[in-house]
Parts: sequence; structure tokens; C-alpha cells
Amino acid sequence: MKSKLLVGLLAALLSVGIAQASLIRFAFTGMIDNDPFGVFDNATFAGSYTFDSTMPQVLATPNSGGYTGSGGMFNMNVAFTGTLDPTVNGPYIADTLNITVNNNFPGPLDEYLVTGTSSTNNMLSIEIRLDDFTGTAFSNTSLPLTAPSLAAFTSVRFALFDGTLDNPIEAEGVLRTLECTAGCGRTVPEPSAMLLLGVALGAFGLARRRVAVR
Repeated sequence: MKSKLLVGLLAALLSVGIAQASLIRFAFTGMIDNDPFGVFDNATFAGSYTFDSTMPQVLATPNSGGYTGSGGMFNMNVAFTGTLDPTVNGPYIADTLNITVNNNFPGPLDEYLVTGTSSTNNMLSIEIRLDDFTGTAFSNTSLPLTAPSLAAFTSVRFALFDGTLDNPIEAEGVLRTLECTAGCGRTVPEPSAMLLLGVALGAFGLARRRVAVR
């Protein structure tokens, strides 16, 4: 009976841990205002990027936090409406995602930088850059699990680079919206939850050993 209870507790805690690491999606929209090659005009764009709360951290300094993921749920995409050349409408799809959070840089500067690149197309880069020149947008360098408010930033920019060396594609614009559309409000598992999981695992192992001895 005790063994069954422990199994149930373990399953419940594991399900909580899995739920905490589920997909999070931020969606964005905006308008092009810089068209170097004359094909995007003032087109509008819409896209999204996905990650989760356990996205690996690859940079950790007092002022910068860098997070990266590739394949699976990690991706970024964008498509355009109203271009002068329909062949550049997209969608453009990146399978590698990098998110950087800079806090209290000299200046001052707080910055949120999202870059999507492709493992099969080294020319593709989709970028969102939010800059706050008051240094008050962030209080730390943790990975934001809710969409940053555009109102907190002085500059809210978008950029796309693709094509070939002989026929490059480039467009820059301003963001209009950035919002969470899936997995909103996810949090990293609390230490207490992880402690309970460890206790449950230990107790389950002990119960199995006792049964084996009998």
C-alpha cells in the first residue's frame, strides 16, 4: 500500500515538473520602415518564437544572461504582407533561438535581444532588439517568461537578413506588439517542489529495497 502511495506521489511530482518545462510562445507584429533594396516597402509583418522555462543558459555575468536552444520547440518565424515583391513574403523559419538579457549596462542600458538563425541556411537571421536607455526595464538577467512590455523600452526594433551574397534580402522595422500566446506565466520549478521530488525518489527506492529483502 505504501509503495503504491509513493508511486502516485512520484508520478504527480513528475507531471508537475514536466508541465513547468512546457512550450512558451511569444508573438509579435510590426511594420517595415527601412527597406535598403526596395522590395518590402512599408509591409507589415507577424511572427513568433518558442522556448521553455528550462532553456539552457550559456552566458551568466552580473550584467548579461544568454540563453540558447536548437531544434524541437525552439524556433522563430516571420512572414510579411504588402511587399512590392511577393517572393519575399516568407514565411522565414529559424530553428535555433538565442535570447540575451542585458541589465544595467553602462549608459545606462537594459536590452532584450532575440535572434533566430537556421542550421541549414547561414544567411538567415531574424532579430528583435528592445533597448531601454533609462536602464529600468529589467531588475536582473533572468530569462523573461512573460512578454516584456514594449512601453518599457525606448527603441523596439525588428530586422530580417536572408538571401544570397549576390541577391541579399534585408528589412528593418518597428514592433507594434509583443505578447505571450502559449504557456503564459510559466515559472521555473520551486526549490521546495524539487526537494519533495528528491524525497519521493529516495523513499520509493527505499520501499523497493525493503520489498526485495522480504
